[in-house]
Amino acid sequence: MNRPWRGQLFWPVVLVLTGVYFLLRNLGFLDWIRPEVLWPIVLIVLGVWLIAGRVRT
Repeated sequence: MNRPWRGQLFWPVVLVLTGVYFLLRNLGFLDWIRPEVLWPIVLIVLGVWLIAGRVRT
């Protein structure tokens, strides 16, 4: 199944989520999340998501 929209939405979604993260962090809503713990988790989740996408197709 070919999904041409899939690649077009990835980077805009990453950009929006990054902006939301920094906005909430600056407003004090995410003081309990430490960046040194968050980034490895984000990379692991992204890797698993990419692997799962390749296995499905």
